[in-house]
Amino acid sequence: MKQRILACGVVAVVICLQTPAMPANFKIDNPAANIYNPATNMDNPSPISPPTQAIPKPEVIKVITEAVPVEQVKEQPRPKPQLQTPPKPAIPKKSYNFKTVGAYVNAAKKAFIQDDYREFISITENALGRIDAGTLKASKKTRQKLTNYRTFGYGLLQQAE
Repeated sequence: MKQRILACGVVAVVICLQTPAMPANFKIDNPAANIYNPATNMDNPSPISPPTQAIPKPEVIKVITEAVPVEQVKEQPRPKPQLQTPPKPAIPKKSYNFKTVGAYVNAAKKAFIQDDYREFISITENALGRIDAGTLKASKKTRQKLTNYRTFGYGLLQQAE
């Protein structure tokens, strides 16, 4: 009994696989067919659509081949000298191994309180270098704070010298 049911099932599957699919069952509707496209009316305009005007042809511009007299040529203004900023003082490169940005900020504050501006700048430079290298994570606010510390420190160091 089970073999008959199994045989009927196999025959039914084979018949279904062998029959061609009816095209009406698998019709694909194009949803974009109903969209109004004015470019389709260029070759065959609709009598209902408003008439379009012809595109005017551009006017031909005469090319001037005459040389400009020397008197009319203006002299070029001289380039202005660039303002040169004074060279930054030499800061010794030191390597600090703090684990967090907060530790760098605290160390920089301690150096600032002790009026050791070179140490202050060195700590901030090291922290910014590690942040740029990706070995230290910092928020945008903390990174901005360290950048402000660096510029402030260089200003203080130049005033002191």
